[in-house]
Amino acid sequence: MERWQVMAKEKEAAVEEVAAQPKGKKKLFIILAAVLVLILAAGGAAVMLLGKSAGKHEVASVEEDKGPPIYESLESFTVNLSGGDTYLQVEVKLLLSDTDFQEKLKQRMPEIRNDILNLLSSKTPDDLSTLEGKNKLAADIQADINGLLKVKAGKGVKKVLFGSFLIQ
Repeated sequence: MERWQVMAKEKEAAVEEVAAQPKGKKKLFIILAAVLVLILAAGGAAVMLLGKSAGKHEVASVEEDKGPPIYESLESFTVNLSGGDTYLQVEVKLLLSDTDFQEKLKQRMPEIRNDILNLLSSKTPDDLSTLEGKNKLAADIQADINGLLKVKAGKGVKKVLFGSFLIQ
């Protein structure tokens, strides 16, 4: 074979390689495009489904909160904190689920005050010096009252609020 024939065959092979590459790249491009379309479709479906469930949740929250909020203010508490000469003075306000529960609460107020006094006096100044500590105290008071009055979840005391909070 002559040199020009070898070069011609090499040229033909190179042309075939170049011609074959776009087909491979074309297939890869088509596969990537299909995967991208599937991902976008799945994401869109997820957004639609989550959007619908979020809308239902908002409607339920609005329906639960019909009418003005019901608050019950408790008398101020002053207790010695555990482990020292420090005392706590705090005003507690309760956000209640309904007026029926408010009546139950008033009937059992001596027990509720006693439980809150015991809970407060069991705390140390370090327990109550952080936001997390105050939030835990509020959650403990809520759980204590709801447990004492045996209420179902979502009923009873919905939130405990502090009107004042003084540690000395």
